[in-house]
Amino acid sequence: MLISLFLCLGILFLLFYSFSFESEIRVIYFLLILVIIMQLFYFKRTRKHTTTIIDNRGIHFVNKFNDKVEKTISWDSFAKINEFKGKLKEISASDSDYLEYDVFAKMTRNGKYSREVLFGFASINGEIEVYKEVFSGNHIFSMIYSNKLELAKGLLLALAHFRPDLKVHPKTFSLYYINPDNYTIEYEKRTEDINSAGFITALVIIITVFVLLVVFF
Repeated sequence: MLISLFLCLGILFLLFYSFSFESEIRVIYFLLILVIIMQLFYFKRTRKHTTTIIDNRGIHFVNKFNDKVEKTISWDSFAKINEFKGKLKEISASDSDYLEYDVFAKMTRNGKYSREVLFGFASINGEIEVYKEVFSGNHIFSMIYSNKLELAKGLLLALAHFRPDLKVHPKTFSLYYINPDNYTIEYEKRTEDINSAGFITALVIIITVFVLLVVFF
């Protein structure tokens, strides 16, 4: 990872000084280089880039720099929701039906953005705690996490196999485009949803620009 970042940094510096760019383009390149430098310092300081591995023993969170397992949640440690004595701030009164299931997923707010979060309950250090999984990395490139759906499928399939006693909310499958009958990922439906969202976003932008042009010009 570090070698790739240094290579990208070198290419950006080469482009920056080899060609005569406009001042605006130079600013963009400078900001891009700054982001990469910040990421390099982050990696150097933390030396941590966690990835998720799911196998027949449980869920493993592995530091990719040293291949050290940071944490493991075994399938046996998963618990039913009635064993959890705390509160879930992400669940409102209108979402109370989620609390009838041991595993569920829903959209939650994270600052200005929404994201899918899978909730479960597991015995950690002798206490039943909430297990939250977003299937994402812990670095600035975490949005480019191409196998999110595959990880969700692997987790749900493993729970069905190793913990069939746990109840999974039906909406969990649809949120990750997984067919609950055969656990296949419905990529076509996901593509349709992405295209629809893109069309609506583009339409809103066009209408907004048109209104601004009418108002100010």
